[in-house]
Amino acid sequence: MSAWRRIVFDWLVPAALGGVATLGFAPYNLYPLTLLAVLGLVALWRGHGPVRCAWRGFVFASVHFATGVYWIYVAMHGHAGVPAALAVLSVGGLSVYLAFYPALAGALAGLMRRLPLTLWALLAVPAAWTIGEWLRGWVFTGFDWLALGYIGTEIPVNGLAPIIGVHGLSFLVMAAAGTLYMLYVGRVPARLVALVLILATPVLLWCLPPAVHWTHPAGPAMKATVVQGNTQQSEKWDPATLAPTMAGYERMTETSDADLVVWPEVAIPALAQRVATPLRRISRQAAANDQLVLAGLLRLDPDGQRYYNSLIALGAGRGEYHKRHLVPFGEYVPGPKWLGALLDGMGAPIGGLAIGERVQPLFYKGDIALGASICFEDVFSRNILTEMPRANILVNVTNDAWFAGSNGPPQHLQIARMRAAEMGRPMVRAANTGISAHIDFTGRVFARTDEDVRTRLTGMVVPREGVTPFVRYGETPVVAGSGTIVLLGLLSAAAGALRRRGQNRVADRRRALAGRV
Repeated sequence: MSAWRRIVFDWLVPAALGGVATLGFAPYNLYPLTLLAVLGLVALWRGHGPVRCAWRGFVFASVHFATGVYWIYVAMHGHAGVPAALAVLSVGGLSVYLAFYPALAGALAGLMRRLPLTLWALLAVPAAWTIGEWLRGWVFTGFDWLALGYIGTEIPVNGLAPIIGVHGLSFLVMAAAGTLYMLYVGRVPARLVALVLILATPVLLWCLPPAVHWTHPAGPAMKATVVQGNTQQSEKWDPATLAPTMAGYERMTETSDADLVVWPEVAIPALAQRVATPLRRISRQAAANDQLVLAGLLRLDPDGQRYYNSLIALGAGRGEYHKRHLVPFGEYVPGPKWLGALLDGMGAPIGGLAIGERVQPLFYKGDIALGASICFEDVFSRNILTEMPRANILVNVTNDAWFAGSNGPPQHLQIARMRAAEMGRPMVRAANTGISAHIDFTGRVFARTDEDVRTRLTGMVVPREGVTPFVRYGETPVVAGSGTIVLLGLLSAAAGALRRRGQNRVADRRRALAGRV
């Protein structure tokens, strides 16, 4: 391959495709472009060895993640005051790290390149991608943002979410790209298989059991209100804003007649002990109105040594929840103490929050159980699964003011929608500056707020019970199936390589004998 072709096909084309892939996610939702982008990646991988495929996957993913999570720069430099250079390095470093997982998928695709096209495009590549994506959600506590399956929230396939989850949808998106690739370049048998799959897909989707098949109402509708205080991040921790912020939440709560009132993550920028008097006042008023208030704030441990990012129940309910999946290098520093000191010296403000227990009691309003998650936690299905199937309603509180003005808040809402669809549960979502929302059990948003407005969002939420296949089995079937496909593909590739080596040796011997004669 000439130098200019290497530049085009090893650098420019995969980089362009990576940028295009981002457009299928919120807020753009141009999912056909993401499908075309991964189709292009599959084409770039076909017929090449593991090194080249890994490199092309790495370039593709580096640009994809840089354009998809640039909101980290906004959070670090625009709101946390981190120097611009360090913020740029953070985005670049994270994007490069995340790109290693699609690079791994590319390497596996390259190793299995000699499989028949139908097996390679429909099974091997989707399985390799899924394994890489799943690992990305676990290694170093995980960062599962921009999993390919999230574009499924805008495609008429979301009925699959309660069955196979977001990573199963990722598998299907890659398989769809492989189908289109077969239709374009395959021989007659492969094209016939692709054509049959394309024609059968609408019928298969139509035959899927509807989401209501898995769960059913657990009681009458509950009136729920989200209080969106709209405290800007630049002002939030100013001591002068504490009293008016507290007063605002108190006033907006007292004038609500909802059964459930939810405040955002750390709605009150203070330890609960510091605002104990107004909290008691709100709790008495809420109890008199048979109202449950879930208040986000910081909670000091009784021993006075640790503090948590917490959600506490006030009024007619019970429960307390401490955030358990903290943001690495944001809310805590993994690793040795000297690393935290170094980052602090470089101007990166890192919180020192304690980690809540993995499994915690649910909130209750009467007989209705509410499963809570705080901000980053809803990015991971496994966090929500610990509360299932006990929870009848999901509650997520967040402070997306860190990403205000970027694609971060819409992407985070898209993630929340997928969690609701996987679990077959409605979700009440409270965001400090937006986007707050009421999400039904299919992942559909039936009410939402705008960003950067102070408002309340009220709607009727129907609690549900029952077990979706995803709640019952989790990610195990998709991950185990993908792993098995990859293992069999690698074994087949190894056997083929040994067979070719043996054939080459036989041919060499015959040539040697012929030369002697």
